[in-house]
Amino acid sequence: MQHDESGSKPAGPTSAAQLPAAIVRGLDGDHLEAHLADAIRLSTVSEDGWPHAAQLSAGEILAVNGAALLIAIWPQSNTTRNLARDGRLTLSLAHDGALLEIRARAHLVAQRQTALELSVFRVEIESVAEHRAKYAEVLGGVTFRLHEPERVLARWREQIAMLRKFA
Repeated sequence: MQHDESGSKPAGPTSAAQLPAAIVRGLDGDHLEAHLADAIRLSTVSEDGWPHAAQLSAGEILAVNGAALLIAIWPQSNTTRNLARDGRLTLSLAHDGALLEIRARAHLVAQRQTALELSVFRVEIESVAEHRAKYAEVLGGVTFRLHEPERVLARWREQIAMLRKFA
């Protein structure tokens, strides 16, 4: 494995089968206000074999532990259809100056949850790879601006409470 000039952080990919503790804490659903603008890239396998991209907000994902997550997604979405058919997914997010790539498999655990009739999937982590370059630092990932933050935050709290029932 390569190291940067200072030797403080390894360059190139490193991998594990568990989420870093900081990610588990960040996805515990307790501090949604701190993540109002953050998104996690969710890639699934479309019916024609191509990657399909979507975003998860803090109110749609809950860490059960370092090896499992729960996600709540729109029932009629391509993402839901892809996960129900294939189950393979990749989550991508910025973490500690690197890009974290989480490969996992999802299976449906519930449908028609909350007033939005969301589909709930349990996501079992298969690998976590950290992609780090010795010449650059990843500062952030996908972000967005909510048009009605208070309303969305109330919905997210309801969704996280629902996800906790399946944890």
